[in-house]
Amino acid sequence: MADRTAVLFVGLVAGFAVGVSFHTSPPVAVPTMTTTPAVTAPATGDAPTTPPAATPRSVPAATMPAPSGPATIDPRVLARVKADGRIRVGVFGDSIGNGMFEALYYQLPRDQGYDVLRFSKEATGFTRYHTLDLAQRAREQLAADPVDIAVISFGANDAQDMWEEGHLHPLLGDSWRRIVGERLDRFVATARSTGATVYWIGLPVMRDAQMDATMQAMDAFYADHMRRLGVTFVDTRPLSVDAQGRYNAYLPDAKTGRPALMRTPDGIHLIGVGYRRLTAGVADDIRAFAAKARAAAGVPAPQANEAAR
Repeated sequence: MADRTAVLFVGLVAGFAVGVSFHTSPPVAVPTMTTTPAVTAPATGDAPTTPPAATPRSVPAATMPAPSGPATIDPRVLARVKADGRIRVGVFGDSIGNGMFEALYYQLPRDQGYDVLRFSKEATGFTRYHTLDLAQRAREQLAADPVDIAVISFGANDAQDMWEEGHLHPLLGDSWRRIVGERLDRFVATARSTGATVYWIGLPVMRDAQMDATMQAMDAFYADHMRRLGVTFVDTRPLSVDAQGRYNAYLPDAKTGRPALMRTPDGIHLIGVGYRRLTAGVADDIRAFAAKARAAAGVPAPQANEAAR
């Protein structure tokens, strides 16, 4: 219990301490790479502790069907599960991916046979390969720790023009889509190299309208590309808006249905309960996958210890 509490506390603090970079200005005419400084998430003390007076006292909770798992399980996964009965989940992403990791670590406890591994790193993305080649990093991570499930959440840092191949590639232009698409292909192939089932979790709604429009366009690009690769794309936008379909820092609590604080003051990131709201369907799907994999491998599920949650 102590190690889980420590990880959750560190994760909550980290969620407020890191930020993502955004670039939404029109393409520049000079052949230079233009990026904006990292956006620093505000301190926790800036967040209100109670909902605003206009927030309804009770609103219906948004629901979304759990993603559909694979029809078959890779033999490499079955061999690992047969060896120890454990399900290994690797979470890749940026600072929002860090939040997804914390949520899944909470929802899939070690004492129930899950190993949730943090492969995410803040301020990274597919337009930032001059800083970090994500596919190469993933290859190194998976060589040391092969996983059965790969959960990916990138995009917040990719909303910018890109200087590659001696040319400037405007955000979401044809050449930008080609380069980022090729990087996505390599990254997903790497994630699948251990036999893993892959999920891509989309971005939540953003408070700033212009930023949200850009993020929505980014998500549409990623969703289309994931469909072509046969990767399950989880649309989190319906889970990050209120009953009127608008951004709201307060959304229904999963247990009570009453408004609870879900977002950080920057209007970009979420707090722990907010991330768990977005990953709940994926966690359910992973539990179903685990039961199927253990049955196929002929090993029992570890005994759950609910008191350790």
